[in-house]
Amino acid sequence: MSVDLTYIFGSEITSHCQPRVPQRQFTGYPGTHGVTAMLMGSRGRPLVITCRLRAYGLTYAAARAALQAGIADIETYQFLDAATYTYQNWTYYNVIFERLDLIPDRRGKVFHQTVVAGWIYLYCDLVCLGRTLF
Repeated sequence: MSVDLTYIFGSEITSHCQPRVPQRQFTGYPGTHGVTAMLMGSRGRPLVITCRLRAYGLTYAAARAALQAGIADIETYQFLDAATYTYQNWTYYNVIFERLDLIPDRRGKVFHQTVVAGWIYLYCDLVCLGRTLF
């Protein structure tokens, strides 16, 4: 069974896998010039997920608390075992989430605010770095 990434990150996401990077072990020997390399396979494909999280409340504190709760929910996925995830027509097998980064704007601001009809709307952009384990 797979989990849709929009269930975790909301509907405003993009996802893609980076190419695999080979892992090599290099060994040098006394009296020789150069080294030998042993290919150890790859360490999976990096999975990059970008999203925009939104929350709202009657006060800034309420909206901020709701947004922080959404971020905390996503954080918990970093501590789960590998699982299969889907997004649109793509399936990502045996994925673990390694890192979650909030993305500041050019002024260093992470949380952005809008007021509509007395409600405070906050949003933030984030990047989640995962890894497929094959």
